Amino acid sequence: LYEIANIYIPKELPLKELPNERKQFTLGMYGEGNFYDLKGIVEVFIEKIGLKKKISYNPNTDKPFLHPGRKAEMVYAGKVIGYLGEVHPEVTEKYEIGTRTYVAVLDMPEIIPYANFDVKYEGIARYPAISRDISMTMKKDILAGDVEEVIQEKGGRLLESYHLFDVYEGEQIEEGFKSMAYSIVFRDKDKTLKDEEVNTLMEKILKGLGKLGIELRQQ
Repeated sequence: LYEIANIYIPKELPLKELPNERKQFTLGMYGEGNFYDLKGIVEVFIEKIGLKKKISYNPNTDKPFLHPGRKAEMVYAGKVIGYLGEVHPEVTEKYEIGTRTYVAVLDMPEIIPYANFDVKYEGIARYPAISRDISMTMKKDILAGDVEEVIQEKGGRLLESYHLFDVYEGEQIEEGFKSMAYSIVFRDKDKTLKDEEVNTLMEKILKGLGKLGIELRQQ
């Protein structure tokens, strides 16, 4: 479910003057899917409206109606542009929703100045991509944004995309740590990419992650 509409925020209570008016884009999801599916949908939207940089995420958002371990502010170019997360179980129980529910809210006045709708067509890729999946262990306080910053920097011009597809905390992981798994895709637009080239880039990425104390997970 989604909606773009104005919201009205009172300047003070009781009301003594007209409230502030803001246009927001709200997405809701329930049933199949999870926090990371919604995160992916938001990132596709951001890409489609022409924002060039990646969103970063700050888990320290003061939204009591969201699950304390599955929520984050979305930050772009140093500005908070919205938030997303799983609705707190107490809220879903109160409203008898009966299933896990996720919500994302984007503040359009903060986003539109960065949007670019002059999208140029790119033909179908002539050369195949090579993908690599990595599973890593790290301290819980390391953010996905920290990992993705390294992937983006070390992947260079051959990095086409990356996707976080799993986060795990449980019996097989040391207390205070978590596991995160990414799929990373490389492609050369001018020629067929070789495994050796990808291996070199992956070594650079893993070395950069190692400086954050991140290690490959032992299967």
